[in-house]
Amino acid sequence: MQDDPHEVLGLTANADEATIRQTYLDLVRKFPPDREPEQFARVKAAYDALRDPLVRLESTLFDIRGTDTLDAIRTAAIQQLRDARIPTRKLLSLADAP
Repeated sequence: MQDDPHEVLGLTANADEATIRQTYLDLVRKFPPDREPEQFARVKAAYDALRDPLVRLESTLFDIRGTDTLDAIRTAAIQQLRDARIPTRKLLSLADAP
């Protein structure tokens, strides 16, 4: 099972890009690849996942993990929308807002 990238880096789900990058650099100094290859690989994989804005957004909005299937992601998204009880037209208008 793949680790949660936020957990590996010790960050909250709403961490911004600068915080993610600084934490990554700090952990690379702490776990250099030549001395701690396994830990470095975990940190690098977590950073690579969180560096992608789409992955970070999905993870934050829908609590999606790297091992989830497309069906699980779709189901989580639909459930989040149902729980929010926002009418579809309202959602579409929010998407078009600047």
